[in-house]
Amino acid sequence: MEKLGALWLKDGKKGKYMSGVVEINGVKTNILVFKNDHKESDKHPDYNIYLSEDKRGKVADDDELPF
Repeated sequence: MEKLGALWLKDGKKGKYMSGVVEINGVKTNILVFKNDHKESDKHPDYNIYLSEDKRGKVADDDELPF
């Protein structure tokens, strides 16, 4: 099994989230992972993954995400 990256559990202003890096085909990508607080059925995901940089290269925090 090939390791793709690592995540760290963090405390944000709106609760816990994970932050880390995944590498696929030699490309490293910073990501944020948040629990899906809007889950209403088993078809909805438990967690959502977001890119952690905006178009200016600024690292986003949990206050800037759209939920």
